[in-house]
Amino acid sequence: MMPFDGERLTRSMRARNVDVVLATSRHNVRYLTGGYYLSFYARASRFGAGQYLSVVGIPAERPASAFYVGRQDAILNEQDYIEAFGPLWITDRHWIQRGPSMSSAAAEAAAQVLRRRGLAGSTIGIESSFLPADAFDTLRRALPEASFADATPILADLRAVKRPDELERLRQVHQMTAEAIRAVLAEGRPEETTRQIAARAQRRIEERGASFLYAFTNVGPGFLRAPSSERWGRGHPMHLDVGAELEEYIADVARMGSIGAPPALAADLFTACLDAQKQVRGAISAGLPCRDLWRIGTEAVTAGRWGPYGRFLAHGLGMVSHEPPEVTRDSGRSLEASMVVSIETEYLHPDAGHVKLEDTVVVTPTGHEGLGDVAREWCTVPDA
Repeated sequence: MMPFDGERLTRSMRARNVDVVLATSRHNVRYLTGGYYLSFYARASRFGAGQYLSVVGIPAERPASAFYVGRQDAILNEQDYIEAFGPLWITDRHWIQRGPSMSSAAAEAAAQVLRRRGLAGSTIGIESSFLPADAFDTLRRALPEASFADATPILADLRAVKRPDELERLRQVHQMTAEAIRAVLAEGRPEETTRQIAARAQRRIEERGASFLYAFTNVGPGFLRAPSSERWGRGHPMHLDVGAELEEYIADVARMGSIGAPPALAADLFTACLDAQKQVRGAISAGLPCRDLWRIGTEAVTAGRWGPYGRFLAHGLGMVSHEPPEVTRDSGRSLEASMVVSIETEYLHPDAGHVKLEDTVVVTPTGHEGLGDVAREWCTVPDA
């Protein structure tokens, strides 16, 4: 059984006049296979003078007839890894061997499959930002009668509405991240640098079973967010904005804290963040046009006393940060149930620094569900 909505994929491909999609990025290969990616290359595809490349090919007319290209040779038999993974719904599998350019070899194998299937002159959707140049050159040389289009928006649209198992991973990784941030802030000391705090964020994320992606750190009243030799100090607001990953699914969470009571201005700005979040969340439900969400969020942040310092951003989140839905002034789509949206409300004030709260929600038919809604309040660390 296909682990994705084949009808949605077909509609999206037809709307863009694409006959077949060739997925080559790690995240889309994992998505389309139902979670499989060759573990040897799961964290680093570079190998020898090139890189490993697997391909999932899916025709628009019959998504169930998908094919897979992977590696099989005397040293590594990918079929063994697939069997260890469990049943893989794609049964038409093709193999390349280790060599100087496995990416070119994978493209050649995919081209041969397409020619045998009568798709040599079709419009082929590729992941333009993720397909190596040598692989694209091979496709064009092997299929001179074909035309090519960017399939990135097709695959992004397919991933936009999450399955229940995807939502559960996102719940887990957001919970882990929010708890890790609170632990990092609570353990803070005045003499610590933001570089040390970011390093501790990595440890706290990893000890919970997720993979650390990044940590933005800011000590007010400055605006620097890069981990540095700057010390936290007493009475200074700190924002910690952390990204983490669990089985390819991403969390993006920002929280605030201070050692000792926060400055009154920073506390007021944080209250404004909370109020804006409440207004935005209150508007979210399936069917809401994304441009209306952008307007509601922008008005919520920029209205009132601190409006000139406010900034609102919302974006989709899943396997990719800032994937659909796009929440912009000009967005033409509406929210759908099981879409995931990250909401950022923040104020950049020269006397307080960068005060920010970022949470993520799942869109439901009648509202939303918060992900990682723990420790949202300001973390005040006792000043020993």
